[in-house]
Amino acid sequence: MRRARSNLGAKDYDVTLLMLYLQRSIVPEKLPDTQYIVQFTFTDLPEKRNWWLVTSNGDVDTCDKDPGKDVDVYFTTSVKTMIEIWAGTSTYRKALSQEQFSAIGPRALTDNISSWMNNSIFCDLPSASEI
Repeated sequence: MRRARSNLGAKDYDVTLLMLYLQRSIVPEKLPDTQYIVQFTFTDLPEKRNWWLVTSNGDVDTCDKDPGKDVDVYFTTSVKTMIEIWAGTSTYRKALSQEQFSAIGPRALTDNISSWMNNSIFCDLPSASEI
């Protein structure tokens, strides 16, 4: 699996597919309230840079248009970095320390991202061991 991931090029990173995977990775019951908005800004996209995950009463939706509600958490990163984190070849902590990822929002959400947004089921790293 690692070898296959190492052969990926920029054209192989699909933000729409990534967001669908991230949508499925949200654990709404781990969030402190019934509704949350997470905005992703992908720095490597020339168009459609902003995406949102909207949780409401246990449901999670992906939006490529502003849902018009207050954002709770802002993530800024590249598609490649977010895929690496989700796939387990990197971590939030590592990407933060290398300034490849930023998270702005309440510390209750930004200090423990992996507790409410799981990694891929094929991930080599346990999600609870990293922020």
